[in-house]
Amino acid sequence: MIAIKRKPHHDLQAVKGKFARVETLEVTRTAVVNARALGYSLDDIVEAVQALELGDFVKSETAHSPPNSKVWHDTYNLPWDDRWLYLKFAGETLIDVILRSFKEVDYG
Repeated sequence: MIAIKRKPHHDLQAVKGKFARVETLEVTRTAVVNARALGYSLDDIVEAVQALELGDFVKSETAHSPPNSKVWHDTYNLPWDDRWLYLKFAGETLIDVILRSFKEVDYG
C-alpha cells in the first residue's frame, strides 16, 4: 500500500546540501538523459536543485514499484527557464537519496 504525505520526507536544505556540486550529484541515468534532452547539463541540474523552495513541494509517497514502505519519493514542481520541471528525490535516508526524475511537467 502506498502512503502519501503532504510534507517532504527528506529535509530540503539537507538535500540541497547533498546536491550542491556536480561532484556530489547522485542521479539516475534516466534523469540525466531527460535533463540533457531538455538542453540541461549537470551544472544546470545543480542550479535547479539549489533553486527549489518548500513551496515547490507537491507530495511525498512511498515507493510503489517495487513496493517499499521505507523508501520515500519527494516530488517537486519547479518553475524554471520558462517551463515547469518535475524533480523526484527518492531514498530511505538522506544518505541514500538520489534524484530519480528530472523532466518537464506534462500538464496535457
